[in-house]
Amino acid sequence: MSNTSPDGAAEGSTTMPTRSGGIAVAPAHEPLGPSRPTEATADSFPRVGYQPRSGMIVTGITFVFLTVWLTTLLDAGTTETLVATAASCFLVGTALVINNLLRWENAENAYEKQRLSAETWNARFRKLHSESTRTGSVLSHMSDGIVMLSPKTEILLINEAAARLLAIPVDSVYLGRRLAELVRVPEIIHATGRTQRDNVDQNVTVEIVDGSIVRPVAVRISRIHDADPPHLLLVFRDETDAHRVEAIRREFIANVSHELKTPLAAIKGYAETVELAIEDDPEAAKHFIAQIDTQCLRLEDLIADMMRLARAQSGKGTLMVQTIDLEKVIQQAFNSFQPVAAAKQIELTLRPSGAPVHVLADEEAALAITQNLISNAIRHTEAGGHVTVSCRQENEGWMMAVEDDGVGIAPEFQERIFERFYRVKRARKAADGGTGIGLAIVKNLTRALGGTVSVTSSPGEGATFEVWLPKP
Repeated sequence: MSNTSPDGAAEGSTTMPTRSGGIAVAPAHEPLGPSRPTEATADSFPRVGYQPRSGMIVTGITFVFLTVWLTTLLDAGTTETLVATAASCFLVGTALVINNLLRWENAENAYEKQRLSAETWNARFRKLHSESTRTGSVLSHMSDGIVMLSPKTEILLINEAAARLLAIPVDSVYLGRRLAELVRVPEIIHATGRTQRDNVDQNVTVEIVDGSIVRPVAVRISRIHDADPPHLLLVFRDETDAHRVEAIRREFIANVSHELKTPLAAIKGYAETVELAIEDDPEAAKHFIAQIDTQCLRLEDLIADMMRLARAQSGKGTLMVQTIDLEKVIQQAFNSFQPVAAAKQIELTLRPSGAPVHVLADEEAALAITQNLISNAIRHTEAGGHVTVSCRQENEGWMMAVEDDGVGIAPEFQERIFERFYRVKRARKAADGGTGIGLAIVKNLTRALGGTVSVTSSPGEGATFEVWLPKP
């Protein structure tokens, strides 16, 4: 019988690497390939020694011999010799039977030890295999890339996320190859060398080109001191989303700064004019005071929108959900934007539904949703255009639609227009742009009310925003 190791492989055989869920772990220079050693079982061990039946055979032969001998002695007529011979044969046969029984018992003991040893090794194998499977599953489902290197920077482990972030084929064989053969990013290679030389963890952020995509990746390189000699562990993290959020944050700050500066500059200018005209032209002074009031209201609306968005996203706002007349809410928003539309020479139309429009919603939230949709439509519609607001019954609820014939939205932007602080880039006057939070407010409030929001649009053909709210 060959000696077995804890994993069940025969001594002197090669242990094949395993690959589970995109995890490649194997000795250096070996190709990937699944392999599971055959488990030893109790039945695989042959029983050694004599069985009790061997003793019976010997005893039978002894009695046959005894019978022949007795016949011979009876012919000789020697009674004493007969008795002595029979006694001798009986003693010899008994000794052989006892010896056989003892040898059988020893063989059974040896077999039992072999069986228990096989069960112990099999239990260890199953435990190691289970732990390896769990570890492989965890690593394969990580969004961060993991690479473990030997002291010679040979790859000992790499998961699918690492291969993807490094822009190398996932199904290729990398085990045993040096990092520099695969990674063409000097910053990573140099940081790895510094970690080995200075025994200090390194953090670098690099840009990795994957076809037409340039992906920012943060890399942390550290030493694994538990190994002797110490190995290296590289952790890769995709920073694309973080960079995008940072860019949106900067854009939002710039937008809000502009939106705040515009009314403040107007207020300052009107205040200076009022100061000069209040004695000579009281009527002009009243006009400028009214403009100051308008700009103050604009600031209030901006701040209110920002606070409303913050509450909606945090989920801490209190919504009084009850049965409301949605058409009444729409009429209120419609009336407030008629002067705005008229000033921009846009025809604002409200189509009556012809039936009571009752929905389950918070009245203030429903008003904010409607106002933001109408404001968005007017903002992106040129002079002479049309904006239409309507309601229709659909799927146990009411669908409110705000339709315009403005500049429209390209398909690649439609997924993102409901993100906070996001504005579609297009050639337009700065005064026509919002802060990028109106549609984010619509999305968050609609979801909080158990409704849905969607957009249908084509560039140059306008856009239709639809909000569905449930019936009572």
